[in-house]
Amino acid sequence: MAGFLAFSARVKNLIDTVLGWLASVSLLVLTLFALLEIIRRYIFGLAFEWGQDAIIVGMVSAVAFYFCVTQVRRNHLVMNAFVQLAHSRGYHKAVAFSQIFVSAGIALFCGSIGITEWSTLAYSWNRDLTTYSLLIPLWPFYLILMIGFILMAVVALLQFVEDIDSFLSGKYLDAEFEAITDV
Repeated sequence: MAGFLAFSARVKNLIDTVLGWLASVSLLVLTLFALLEIIRRYIFGLAFEWGQDAIIVGMVSAVAFYFCVTQVRRNHLVMNAFVQLAHSRGYHKAVAFSQIFVSAGIALFCGSIGITEWSTLAYSWNRDLTTYSLLIPLWPFYLILMIGFILMAVVALLQFVEDIDSFLSGKYLDAEFEAITDV
């Protein structure tokens, strides 16, 4: 099990580093491009006709990648007031069991979305769908969404195995609960 835990840590660290950096740089560049478009439109009366589409598609793609990073950090869609209360009251087994349940649920949910995204990607490719400006094809956007959801499912699956190991070995009794404020 130690080999699996080391492998899981390496995979999650790689995802956190690479996708976190990629999403951060993408969001920064797209925000600066959006500001440039605002200046061009309202000061000079010019704008790229594809600019708005590129910003929207790019931002959603960057967020799709960042979902996986937040899952690595266990910050994705966290509503942990109840879990923090249960942990502080000494219900460590309930907290450990809830982590197992949530990891399994996220793995199943994101995996099913990622797999069923294939039909949307194929449809977009076959129909040559584009954005409203007709310059940007939609299939890369759907591919990024599919990759983001599948990676999120893989991370949740790794966390599921880690949570089961923690539960079965009793490590959850000694583990400190990390208070997370991000939602």
